[in-house]
Parts: sequence; structure tokens; C-alpha cells
Amino acid sequence: MKMFNKKHFESSDSNDSQIIDFLQLARSQNVGPITFYKILEKYGTVSSAIDNFNDIAISSNRNIRLLDRKIAIEEFEKTQNFGAKFLTFTDPLYPQALREISDCPPIITVKGDLDLLKQEKISVVGPRNASFNALLYAKKFTLLLGQNSIVSVSGMARGVDTAVHEASLLSGTIAVLAGGIDNIYPIENTKLYHQIAECGIILSEMPIGFSPKGPNFIQRNRLISGLSVATVIIEAGLQSGSLATARFAIEQNREVFAVPGSPFDPRCQGTNRLIKEGANIITEVEDILTASTQKNNQLKKISQISKIKKDYNFSNDEIGLVSKKILENLNSEPTNVDQLIAQLQIPINLFNTAIIQLEIDNLISLNYGKIAKLITE
Repeated sequence: MKMFNKKHFESSDSNDSQIIDFLQLARSQNVGPITFYKILEKYGTVSSAIDNFNDIAISSNRNIRLLDRKIAIEEFEKTQNFGAKFLTFTDPLYPQALREISDCPPIITVKGDLDLLKQEKISVVGPRNASFNALLYAKKFTLLLGQNSIVSVSGMARGVDTAVHEASLLSGTIAVLAGGIDNIYPIENTKLYHQIAECGIILSEMPIGFSPKGPNFIQRNRLISGLSVATVIIEAGLQSGSLATARFAIEQNREVFAVPGSPFDPRCQGTNRLIKEGANIITEVEDILTASTQKNNQLKKISQISKIKKDYNFSNDEIGLVSKKILENLNSEPTNVDQLIAQLQIPINLFNTAIIQLEIDNLISLNYGKIAKLITE
């Protein structure tokens, strides 16, 4: 199935009417993120989709129903009065890493210091019934992340999540809620919630006033990993929500790190299994800094290539043909980039676009003006 390309849409601030349009379509019955983007791909704009919603409903094999606009307006007003802000996926402030996942929320609600959205983020999660050592490790590890200007992301649950947020209040933390932006859960984290709203970020994809049920917490976990270049798991049972977060991170092509634990402790069986299945072992913060920086650079390259495509209107076919031509003229011995450009007579902007794509696909290495094909066994 063809994947909807969100990068084709202009990055721009949304006015109040456009935000209400987004709310009306995104909150419609049986319209989740994937369906939202399929509709948008067909009709081009959210307002056009709303105008043609009767046709959408008739052609759909699902029972979908457009949300009453009055309800969307009411949510908009309540959220504004609460001091929170809406970000559509086209908004420049919408987190780039989150925008890259296929089922990113078309619209999110945020409250707090929005400048943190621009910084590198790493998610740290673990169980509610964490051991003393896990809580201690979570706090020390997150403090070190903050000292390296990395924002922590977690779910504000009891246990490890709470330890993570408490340790990174001063350096920057994002709490992703399963309920609405005003939903404080667990209730004993009321003080922590207000502290994060003051100097961190509270983030939710659900409507204000929404009380979550079990599945909402699992869906929330995809946002925790989606916001981050890497996810760290500190203790996890075999059926834990933390393992769900790890699975989401793997699906989203993000790095997963797991803290090893005693094979006799059921709270460590999940993390030990992750390591056995190929997750990175982590014992200190340095283990993650290099990997997360590499992943962040990759995300920046993806963003860069989409901008070049838009600016110069290069098609995927054009880029593919040039990439193939470049590879045919490379081997494992480094070649001077300028000489290759002159030899192939390819426009510089198209050449650079193809080079970025080849780097993302791990087909070439580019160092100090020289390029070489990566040979895999």
C-alpha cells in the first residue's frame, strides 16, 4: 500500500479555523491517523475533506461519521482557556521526529516550554513497580542526559517514569499523557504535573477532558518512542508496557537500549530478552550518546532531502535514476566528489539530493569531499 507522504505539505502556522478543521476531521468517528492521512491524500486539504465527507462516508467500508463542528469548537476553546496550544502536523513547532512516523497524530495538544520540542530527545521508561536500584539508575541516568542537553521523554506513570521526570525538571522533560491534556494520572503526581507544565512539556493527542482506558496507554507509548531518537528500557516484565514502547521504537527505526538485570528478577526478564534479541546493552550514558547523535543526524538528513525535493521539485524517479548512476560509477575506493560531478554531468542540486538519499540508505560513505560505495557481504 502506498504510504502517505506528509512531507509534501507546506510547513506553516495554522489559524484558528484550520485548527478547528483538523479537530473536526481527526476526532471523527473511526477516523484514526492512518485513515486521516488517506483522506487527506485524496482531497488535498482538510477543509476539502470535510466538504466531501458524505462521499467519504458512503465509499468507506467502515462506519465513519463527521464530528459535529460545535464539539470541535468547544474543544478548541476549552484547550485555549486551559493555557494549552494545538500543533497540527504541518506546524513548524510539531516535533520532526514524531512527524516521521507513519501514524503520527494529525494534531497534538501541548502545554509548557515549547522550545524544548526543538531539542534532541531520548525516551526513558520502565515499570510502575520498579526496584529501588532501577529508580536510582533512572534518576542518575536522566540527570546525565540533561547535562548533555538532551530532553527526557516518559509517560508520567508511577515508578521509573516519575523518577525520570523528577530528575530532569531543570534540564527539560516531556510527559506524554494517555488522556487529555488536563488529565492527571496517577493523582499523586499532581504536583509533578504542574511542575512539568511550568518548565517542561505536557503532551497529548487526546481531547481535553478525556479519561483514558487501557488501550490508550499502549497507543500513548508509540508517541513516547516517536518523539525520541532512542528509547531506553529500565526493567520490564515480559508483558509490560515498556516492551510495547520498545516494539514501537523498532518499528519506527529508532535505537533501543536495555539495562541488563538479574535473570532471577521477573522485572528484568523483558529487558534481558530485548538484549538477547539484539537491543543495545546500556550501563552508562555514554553508551547512548553516540548512537542517538547518529540517529538524530539521519532524521535531519531525511528532513533535508524532503526540503530539497520540495524546493527543486525532484521526483523520486529522478532521484532513483541519478542514485543508480552514481553507484554504477563507484567502488570501495574513495572517489573525489567534484570529479564525479564533472564526469557524470549531473546538476549539483540533484546530485546532492541523490547523495543524501544514498547515505540514508547506507549505500555510500562520504568523508572530506570523497565518496565510496559501501560493500556488504
